[in-house]
Amino acid sequence: MPGDVIGAAIAEAERRRSASDRDLTAEVAHYTQVLPAICADWRLEPLRWLPGGVNPPPLEVRRADGAAAVLKLQPPGAQDVVAAVLRSAGGDGYVRVLDWDAGRGALLTERLGGSLWGVRRDLAGQARVIVPLLRRAWLLPVEVGSPFESKASGLRGILDELGPRYGEAAPAALELAAGYAEHLAASERAEVVCHGDPHAGNVLRRGEGWALIDPDGFVGERAYDLGVVLRDACLEFTEAEARRPGSGVELLWDGCQVLADLAEVASERVWRWGFVERVTTGLYLHWFGYPDEAVRFLGVAETIARAEG
Repeated sequence: MPGDVIGAAIAEAERRRSASDRDLTAEVAHYTQVLPAICADWRLEPLRWLPGGVNPPPLEVRRADGAAAVLKLQPPGAQDVVAAVLRSAGGDGYVRVLDWDAGRGALLTERLGGSLWGVRRDLAGQARVIVPLLRRAWLLPVEVGSPFESKASGLRGILDELGPRYGEAAPAALELAAGYAEHLAASERAEVVCHGDPHAGNVLRRGEGWALIDPDGFVGERAYDLGVVLRDACLEFTEAEARRPGSGVELLWDGCQVLADLAEVASERVWRWGFVERVTTGLYLHWFGYPDEAVRFLGVAETIARAEG
């Protein structure tokens, strides 16, 4: 029943709020109030809430014409840039927008298939799918994205704020990430509208091809997006290190070079963005209430930092 699905989604939103160190009270209150209304107004039949992410969960829904779709609901303003980027792309490289209510923060998109993560677990294989999508995404006018601000400075702020709270087990990683962030901030460039989080879980099957979902949509540099792809190879890294210490670092450097070559970007810059992102993501995951995943990211980062030291 639709009410059961909505109730289950609200319960999951409450669970995420309780597990997180962030104050998500306002987000969950908005979700609880608006979700039933938007489903009724748009004549959507809720089918199930979808896992993943750190915000109140999206819903798989059925439209009045029988077509499947995905409903994402956040407070007004939180998805404005997302909607602008997706609508500007018009389905080229990105998921298609079906409806958008800025006043209620409700975004309806087409329902895509499974993620790239379920098909290609290796970094090099993921790179060969993701980089062509990013090269199309980077063609959007920069006016569509949120204005340029130093991403590296923002990440340095995360290190300063959350590092003392959650990074005790990764001191070498925190030190190296801080140095990398300062270097990047001193030379960062406004090049393109970045996706901002193009990991394999945000690349979904569309027919015989693929499409990106959930862009952050800020103006930044291409190497940043590539660094995010590099950031997420924790499992592959760990398996390689278990076979032979040092081979995980070699694997990441090889993957970094593949990413850089495909995108025609300097590999050293991709490496530094990837490392800073790996550390800050680990800290954020602790903050969001995902300690197991956080330990994995920070553990990989500490191994890399000690190898480089």
